[in-house]
Amino acid sequence: MMQNNNKSYLTSLVLGSLAFTAVGFAAPASAVNIENPGFESNWDGWSDTDPSAISSDSYSGNRAAKITGSSGAFEQSVNVLANTDYQLQAFIKGSGKIGARVNGTTYSNSTSSSDFEAVTVTFNSGSATQITLFGEYGSGEGRFDDFSLTESSEPTDPGETTPPTGGECEASGELTISSAFDDGSNDGHGPSNTIDDDLSNTSRWSSNGSGKQITFDLGAEATVNGAQIVWFKGNTRVSYFDVDTSLDNSNWDAAVVSAQSSGSSSSYETVDGFSAQARYIRITGYGNSSNTWNSIIEAKVLGCNQEDGGTNPPVEPPVEPPATGIELNDWTLGVPVDNNGDGKSDTISENELVAGYQHSEWFYYAADGGLVFKAPIDAPKTSTNTSYTRSELREMLRRGDESISTQGINKNNWVFSTYSAEDRSNAGGIDGELVATLKVDHVTTSGDSGQVGRVIIGQIHARNDEPAKLYYRKLPGNSLGSIYLAHEPNGGNDDKYDMIGSNSSSASNPSDGIALGEVFSYSIKVVGHDLTVTIMREGKADVEQKVDMSNSGYHNGSDEYNYFKAGVYNQNNTGDADDYVQATFYSIVNTHDGYNP
Repeated sequence: MMQNNNKSYLTSLVLGSLAFTAVGFAAPASAVNIENPGFESNWDGWSDTDPSAISSDSYSGNRAAKITGSSGAFEQSVNVLANTDYQLQAFIKGSGKIGARVNGTTYSNSTSSSDFEAVTVTFNSGSATQITLFGEYGSGEGRFDDFSLTESSEPTDPGETTPPTGGECEASGELTISSAFDDGSNDGHGPSNTIDDDLSNTSRWSSNGSGKQITFDLGAEATVNGAQIVWFKGNTRVSYFDVDTSLDNSNWDAAVVSAQSSGSSSSYETVDGFSAQARYIRITGYGNSSNTWNSIIEAKVLGCNQEDGGTNPPVEPPVEPPATGIELNDWTLGVPVDNNGDGKSDTISENELVAGYQHSEWFYYAADGGLVFKAPIDAPKTSTNTSYTRSELREMLRRGDESISTQGINKNNWVFSTYSAEDRSNAGGIDGELVATLKVDHVTTSGDSGQVGRVIIGQIHARNDEPAKLYYRKLPGNSLGSIYLAHEPNGGNDDKYDMIGSNSSSASNPSDGIALGEVFSYSIKVVGHDLTVTIMREGKADVEQKVDMSNSGYHNGSDEYNYFKAGVYNQNNTGDADDYVQATFYSIVNTHDGYNP
C-alpha cells in the first residue's frame, strides 16, 4: 500500500518535486544496476504478487511483466547514492504505475495507453542508500518493460521542491467541476456523487482496492492550487492518497504524493501547496487505516478562473456520444478486465454506462464519435464455461431497475409473438429488431486456421443458446472480409448461412466483401418464427438471409427468453495472447412490440 503512516498530515504532502516527462535527463551521469530489467529471465530479481504474469507482448526483447488485477505488483531493491537525484523510467502498455519507495516516501507515476509509452519518475534519494523500485496495477491491465534508473549529473539538496507551476492570481476560489469519472470499478456509489453538493453518507464515491482513481474534469484549463475533500468516515479513520494534474487526461504530473487525511474531521479538508495548469485533477486512493476502501463524499477544486487571468483559453470538450445513435440505458457491458478479482470479466451496469464509463483500451469513444469495442485473446471471460473474450453490450429492458432479474420471462427480456398470452404480458417486449452501423477495425491474424480472423458483431441470445450470431471474418491472406449468420437450434449445433463471401477457413478473397475500416449496417429481426438478417451498404444492394425457426426449439413454452447483444465477441482463443478484435459502432438501436422506454 502506498502510504506512510508515521508522517503527519502536513508533512506527508510531498509536493510536486516529481517532474514527470516522457524523455530522459539531458545528461545522465550513470545508471544503477537493476537485475533483469526487461524480464527476459522471467521474475528473476523481482518479487511479484498475483495477479501477475510474464507476457510475450514486449517493448523490446521477448518478455514483459503483466499485471491484471488490483493486487498485482512487483518490486526490486537496488543500491543508490545518498543525496542524489535519480530518474526511474519504464515502458508501459495499457494501464499501470511505476515508482520508488525512498525512506518511507513513495514517488510514482502512472499511465493508460494503447501502446508502449515511456513513463518516468524523478526523485532525490535523501539519506537512503537502498531503495525499492516497483510496478503495480493502475486501474486496468498493463504490461511493463525495460526498467532503468539513472543518476543525474548534478546532486541537489533533497529538501528543495519545485511544484508544477501554473498562472498567478490574487486569490484562490472554487472552480467549476464539469464532471467526475472513474474506471467503473466502484461499488455503485459513483463518481458523480462527489460533485452533487450532497454531504450525506449515501451520496459518495466508493471503490475498493489500492490504486483506485477518481478524476475531475474542469471543462477548461485553469490554474489549480488546491482541493477540498470530505472523506467518508473522515472523523474515525485516515485515508491515504495522491493528487495528480493533467492538461489532456493522458500525461500526468504529481501535485501531492503520499498524503493522508487527518482522521479527525467529517468536514472539508484542504490539500494545497502546489500550483499547476490543469484541466483534470485525479485522486488515487490507497485505502484507509481500517480497510482497503477509498470513499469520498464531496470534493472541490481550488484555483484561479479565467476572469482572474489564471487560465489559458478554454479547450474543446471531449467528443460526446452520438445524440441518438446509441442509447446506453438499455445495455450492460461485458468488458475483458477483472477489477473485482472474482475470476470473471467485469459487468458494467446500465447506470454506470449512462454516467460515462469508458475503458482506455477496451471500450471508449473515438475522435469521430464512434464507440470502440476491443477484446484480446488472453483476458478474463464472463464465466469458466465461456471459451472466448468479449467487449460486448447485453440488452437490458429494465433500464437500470435492479429489482428486476436479468433472467427469465420478465420485463428485462423479450419473447417471440408465438408465445402464450401470459408470457407476452410478462415479458418486456415481443419480437424485435436490432439495427447497428459499424466498421470492423481489426481481427485476429494468429491462431488455428478454424478460428483466425473471426468475430461476432451481433447476437440474439436465448436462455442457453443463440438463435442468431452474426459473424464478420477476414482471413490473413485476404483484403476483404466475409459476413455469415449462424443459427443455433435450441440444444443443437450451428446452422451456417453465408451472406457475403464464405465462412470457410480457406476461402478466397470475397469479390463483394467488406474491408476493415469500411462502414456498413446490419439488421437482425424476429417476427414469430421468422428470423431475417440484412446487411446494408451505401451504393450496394442489401443482402438478406431468412431462417424459419419453427422447428428450432425456441417456441415450446419452456421459459425461453431472449435479448440482443452488440459489440465484439472474439471467436479466437488459440492465437497470440495479445492478438485482438476491434470494431467501432456508430449506431445501435433496439426495438420491440410493446416496449416503450
